[in-house]
Amino acid sequence: MEAKKKAPAKKPDGKNTPVKVVRIDDVSASIFARDRQIGGENRTFYSVTFSRSYKDSTGQWRYTKWFDVEDLGKVVAVAQQASEHIHGLLK
Repeated sequence: MEAKKKAPAKKPDGKNTPVKVVRIDDVSASIFARDRQIGGENRTFYSVTFSRSYKDSTGQWRYTKWFDVEDLGKVVAVAQQASEHIHGLLK
């Protein structure tokens, strides 16, 4: 998907930060904006990553891209919300 809106947010170290994070319980979708120059024109494209958070044996929060069957409904729901948000940005 592409748009001519909102430029990517960057951390001080130059890494992209999400435009928005959609979360249901321990499952989240992070929406990122990427600027690309196409035909001399700057365009913004959006992509989404999915993750699940959990606490390890030491109590530290960790993140994984692996999902159990019980998580799949939440993955579908956050994907739908992310899609709706991106489509709102494209208007």
